[in-house]
Amino acid sequence: MTDIAWRWRWPGVNSELLVSQTVADILDRHRQGLLSVERGGQLFVDPVNPAGLLLALATPPHRSDRSGWYWLELDAGRCRQEIQDANEKGLRLVGYWHTHPQSVPVISPADVASFSRFAARYTQDLPHPIAIIVGKSEKPEGIKAWSFRDGKYVEATWLR
Repeated sequence: MTDIAWRWRWPGVNSELLVSQTVADILDRHRQGLLSVERGGQLFVDPVNPAGLLLALATPPHRSDRSGWYWLELDAGRCRQEIQDANEKGLRLVGYWHTHPQSVPVISPADVASFSRFAARYTQDLPHPIAIIVGKSEKPEGIKAWSFRDGKYVEATWLR
């Protein structure tokens, strides 16, 4: 049985996204330090988990990614390989995560543009991509999730 760290729910959506402890640990372990650059990875769900829609895998940052204090570009080759590896395990891509140098993350115009490009690239397989931003705070509000729905990003509610 998978340990569930927390759950997210979006307004008007009749389901929850369960976050595994493994994913929570990856996100928590890679918070952006005072003088460090943004980092991130991809997010995958287990669509047949008996407990519900489970965020089962968050890939860690990769040395071939390019980044700065306020920006991140995931390496395309590593992303393709991670998708292939995850698909072979029955997992499906749902979005990606990255860090912010804020205590409580806020989705920025640059994030919206980046996630919109991501959504357009995977529009057939991924109707409602998920964006997770990891801030510096270790409190629940330090990690937030958004889903791209009806042309806008909708913030999730954190549930214990």
